[in-house]
Amino acid sequence: MTELRGAAGAEALFSLSDFAVYTLDASGAVVSWNLGAERILGALASEVIGGSLAQFYTPEQIAAGHPEKLLEQAREHGTSVDEGWRVRKDGTWFWANVVTTALWAPDGELRGYARLTRDDTVAHEQLETSLRQFRDLYELTPVAIGLFDRHGYVLDSNSAMRRLLARSSKDLRGKHMNSLLDQGGTEPFEMNELSEGAAAQEWVLVRSDGEQVHCEVHVATSLQSGGDPFWLVVFEDVTDRRRESQSLRYWAHHDELTGLWNRTAIPQLVADPERAAVLYCDIKNFNRINEALGYAAGDEVLIAMARRLERQLPMGWSVGRSAADEFVVVCPDVAAEGGVAAIVTTVARLMHTSFDVRGHRVQVSALIGAALGSECRGSGEDLVRWAFASALRAKKSGRSSIAFAGPTLIDSIDGQLELEGELRDAIDNDELALHFQPTVAADGTIRTCESLLRWDHPERGMLSPGVILPVAERAGMLADLDAWVLSTALREAASWPVGRSGEPVSVSVNVAELMPGYPIFTDLIERLVAETGLAWERIVVELVETAIVDLPAEMRRGMHELRDRGMRFAVDDFGTGYSSLTRIREFPAQVIKIDRTFVTDIAHSHIDRTLVGVVTDMARSLDCTTVVEGVETREQFDVLRTMPIDAYQGWLFSKALPGPELAELIEAGPIIP
Repeated sequence: MTELRGAAGAEALFSLSDFAVYTLDASGAVVSWNLGAERILGALASEVIGGSLAQFYTPEQIAAGHPEKLLEQAREHGTSVDEGWRVRKDGTWFWANVVTTALWAPDGELRGYARLTRDDTVAHEQLETSLRQFRDLYELTPVAIGLFDRHGYVLDSNSAMRRLLARSSKDLRGKHMNSLLDQGGTEPFEMNELSEGAAAQEWVLVRSDGEQVHCEVHVATSLQSGGDPFWLVVFEDVTDRRRESQSLRYWAHHDELTGLWNRTAIPQLVADPERAAVLYCDIKNFNRINEALGYAAGDEVLIAMARRLERQLPMGWSVGRSAADEFVVVCPDVAAEGGVAAIVTTVARLMHTSFDVRGHRVQVSALIGAALGSECRGSGEDLVRWAFASALRAKKSGRSSIAFAGPTLIDSIDGQLELEGELRDAIDNDELALHFQPTVAADGTIRTCESLLRWDHPERGMLSPGVILPVAERAGMLADLDAWVLSTALREAASWPVGRSGEPVSVSVNVAELMPGYPIFTDLIERLVAETGLAWERIVVELVETAIVDLPAEMRRGMHELRDRGMRFAVDDFGTGYSSLTRIREFPAQVIKIDRTFVTDIAHSHIDRTLVGVVTDMARSLDCTTVVEGVETREQFDVLRTMPIDAYQGWLFSKALPGPELAELIEAGPIIP
């Protein structure tokens, strides 16, 4: 042992009889065992030397690989410190403070470990005593509360928690958090994932009978008498609220009376507008049924018609209810169904029928407006609009029960589409422009420039993204617009000069529909990188918070592949949408951009300063850099630069500039506000 670094310290420790001091070889087998170890752990040296320490760990710790993890931490960091329950030879438990030090030979070879263990059971029991002092208080609350130690084991639980999980106090005590959660295939939970003051998370717990309980979780931390943290976790049962939310989401896209798709969902039923047809069916003189038999009888007719259409429409067709007595039928492929005449005949036959309602035979038929994708050349929403307009024309004319959307009709309702057409031309003819707003470090060095879309419209003047994007969304042009912005931004960035810092400036691009991770996006970026020579590391793609909720597995894999090449991802406008910490953790982001709404009043708002601090702490824990947006005053900047923020963006440093002006700004050097 004399040749080992740290060996002298190990020998000194070995003389401390009040502590369990022992050494292990490189495999973890016991080499030496002092009197303190015999006293604290209840085992003689002759019974332990040459064996493993597994007998002194709890079954849960062994199953979790805890003994091996402590040795691994010591190897990686030199020393590891642990605190938790241990088991004596006689089976009794004690609370242990354990320090493990790796011992290395001069040639770098691991020779073993020195370990010092202290019995802190008395201090731990003092904590438990203090916890019992407020038991009467928290037992009264109807909300489930649990106390967990730093390793995730239940120290205590109130009656509401025991009722929630249908478990006894004895059953819960000592249980690890992982045994209470419905893991659902996710990684095991660690207590250090909890953060006081963070947004409430939703967890799924499992009752003793196997039933799932959805809970909103709130966390507070406190310290034990020895200075170690413990967690007070409040579990608010939101199972019923969640069911209601799911029901609301369902009915947001379904008609409450018939259960069919509703007006909001119908355009989404048109998968391929060029091949599809939309038929808008308005039951003739439906009011006569309501007037003669009452509204309840009218509802019965609508429900019966819905069931008839569901049962008898050909496979693959869809049907929805758009309004009171109006149904919409979507045929996905006109040619495959025998052509226009065949589909119109099918729908007209189904809409022309009779129902027995409250002792009366009620005859119904419908006016039909049809829009064919092969002739109208529009999106699914366009086809629904044009089919509706055709049905109105049929009703007004009174001459025919069927009308088709044609050029004249479309022209009459397409004045509102004029701007969409102009935007399409602007994209195709490269008439749009990009301005770039710098993101700077605290010393004024320009790190990244965000691409911001502009359109110098000949009649409307300079249009911003707030005007352009809704037009593109209605027209189904978001993906094309994304592709144009990506292409233009990367080409311009490739020509930017290198600033005085010597580091090339990166370019960031917001995307709305052409999502990273999908093949079409990856193919475009690969082509642009090859054409421009721009380094992958200089490309930053920004996604708003809501876009990262429930990312498909394919998309996550593709994004990780792009990240491995050097591309960076940023969460834009962080704090304005909804995303659980789990989603943020799964998203391969390197940058979190704090929204300007938290900056506007930060010089005077303690809440805003606290929220920004929470975000920066979270970003650091995720190994992300933080950028704060909307910095417009020196007062804001003075407050923000006292926080661990990596970069700033806003008018205090520079407005968004055209490419040539940006190049001059980069060459001029740091931006000092």
